[in-house]
Amino acid sequence: MHLHIRSPRLHLAAGLLVCLCLGPLLSAADAPATKTYQASDELILNPERGFFLGFEYNPARRNRPSQPPTLETMRAIRDKGMTIVHLNYMMPDFREAPLSPEFLTRIAADLTLTREAGLKAIPRFAYNSGPIGAPDASLERMVGHLDQLKPLFQANADVIAFVEAGFAGAWGEWHSSTNGFFDRIPGGTSINDRTRALVSKLLEVLPKDRTIALRCPRFKLQITGPEPLTPQEAFTGTLKSRLGAHNDCLLATEDDMGTYTSGSMDKEKDFLHQDNLFVPQGGETCSVQPAAQPFIGCANSLKEMAYLRYSVLNSSYHRGVLDGWVAGGCMPEIQRRMGYRFRLVGSSVPGTVKAGGALRVSFTVANDGWANLYNPRPVEVVLRNAATRQEFRLPVKSDPRSWMPGETKTVEAAGNMPAGAPAGSYEVLLHLPDAAPGLRNRAEYSIRFANQGLWEPSTGMNSLQQTIQVRR
Repeated sequence: MHLHIRSPRLHLAAGLLVCLCLGPLLSAADAPATKTYQASDELILNPERGFFLGFEYNPARRNRPSQPPTLETMRAIRDKGMTIVHLNYMMPDFREAPLSPEFLTRIAADLTLTREAGLKAIPRFAYNSGPIGAPDASLERMVGHLDQLKPLFQANADVIAFVEAGFAGAWGEWHSSTNGFFDRIPGGTSINDRTRALVSKLLEVLPKDRTIALRCPRFKLQITGPEPLTPQEAFTGTLKSRLGAHNDCLLATEDDMGTYTSGSMDKEKDFLHQDNLFVPQGGETCSVQPAAQPFIGCANSLKEMAYLRYSVLNSSYHRGVLDGWVAGGCMPEIQRRMGYRFRLVGSSVPGTVKAGGALRVSFTVANDGWANLYNPRPVEVVLRNAATRQEFRLPVKSDPRSWMPGETKTVEAAGNMPAGAPAGSYEVLLHLPDAAPGLRNRAEYSIRFANQGLWEPSTGMNSLQQTIQVRR
């Protein structure tokens, strides 16, 4: 790794190897200054977490044609306090035909607008919008469509949060397929060779660091076995590490209308509690009927979503459930804690450092959210000259996906200050930009810590409110 050097006027070569060992002991004059930070309770917009808003493409609804989103409607999502759009594509016209150039152009345009608006997308594809028994397509047709979609997925990997598995069954919800994708078993349904082939193809066409979300936990158990992901298995690119979850009837009944298998509900929830440390959990609520009443109140809703580690949830459905959370007073906590919520606890920064000398910075971070990051992201300590704004960047070895919910972790970065660094005062900042080069310098794609007075909206960095004096 190298110390990256940036300037408002030029980019300097950065041929200085970062030493991740402790380096020489600091002198008394370089003794670190420590600082603690004040937490914030406000709703913070951060990428790939929280409530989402959806757009649907559905030519079958002739009396309510699907209007393409505009840049204005996309930007309004951020204005409403959200950073994710759900793109739901219904494809009844293509059950027996390849995807048309016009349809592919529509998807590409939607993803371009997603990027321009500073959002991330959760795409989903299906061949019908219900009811149960409505036809889907054959496996061969789905494979052909996924081959057509692959270039779009690859070109727009930067704005894809994850993809819901979709395609098979009514609403693409992985039940009641007319093409044999599921087998009946006691207490529910089971996948088969067709379903496994669909999963394999989805993972093949998606970028290697993106996941797909399955409709029911039993499907992942049937594919990968009964043991949830461990820290050693997570983020390795294996089949198991790339399968997340979505529940489209959260809290609707005791078993969430068949989301959980009869007789195995507790086991499946325990599985998700561990597995969802490393993969996304999304979905929506779907009912306020009498069967849902024992489950949709604030106390139980908070308990369930915290235990199952929800990262994202539909902001539009079911309105009765969502309005109940507002009336019950728990909506602000849900908005704050869904997904990750990183908070800086403190930092330790040397007061002075000699140009070319050893440099070590540490900070302590807590994750107050219910879940975690599920996509890769770099971490950098940034030293910015207070007079010239020239920046020196120190990569941090720690993977922020290891900053677990409910835990506090101290992270260290060590290296050498560049020998050519001008003397002066340098502000110390923390930057968690998007991993994609095209989004790296866009503040809306960087992570903001849940603290008071640290965020720089123009740069997407978090100030440690500390300075280092560089001497020659």
